[in-house]
Amino acid sequence: MVIENAPTWHLGRLETWLIDAGLEPEVLRPHTGDAIPERVDHHDALIALGGGRGAAWTPELTALLRTTVADRLPLLAFCSSARSLATSFGATTTPVESFNPGPRLIGRRDAAADDPLFGTAPMAIDVIRWRHETLTDLPPDARLLAATPDGEPEIFRIGDRAWGIQSHVEFDGAMVLGLDGDGELARRVDAVTEHLAETWRPIIDRFAALAQGRTASSPLPLLD
Repeated sequence: MVIENAPTWHLGRLETWLIDAGLEPEVLRPHTGDAIPERVDHHDALIALGGGRGAAWTPELTALLRTTVADRLPLLAFCSSARSLATSFGATTTPVESFNPGPRLIGRRDAAADDPLFGTAPMAIDVIRWRHETLTDLPPDARLLAATPDGEPEIFRIGDRAWGIQSHVEFDGAMVLGLDGDGELARRVDAVTEHLAETWRPIIDRFAALAQGRTASSPLPLLD
């Protein structure tokens, strides 16, 4: 199940990666009236996308995220959904000092060494930064898996199957333009397409393997 919070914040490149990994995304769009369920039933995993900052359905989405953690169902939460996940367990946020979107390299932490998704990820992880708010800390029991050079949390895990990712991997140049980014920024995002795929497609493969009850320890694509 996928929660799409706004039409311009869609699955992007993630859709192809998920399908290739053996998952069939069913997208719920609360921005068009789809109801957010109390829990994820009849699905293997939950992915909650960004674009939901200040949305009317934030309480329902936050409740779903917490229930998914309690049910130990694999969860990926991006951007605003990652912050909703973290703050629901006690984290805090603050507005960013300046909005400066674009490709970034973040550093994998030693604590990620045994993580089912990020244990074999590169030490330098490509992402696309695009946010007006950021986490200042993490919940007490969360594990920090990757951070910016100045220590800002980027990727974290709560429990053993719920991951929050503050930045983006689904963005391409067309999505940037749809979010009113300029042509230069769109070109910069498209220029790292190969790097994003090399890093994140194996991570999505491992997430799909976990959702399907298969091993998630291999850094190579896992296909049926």
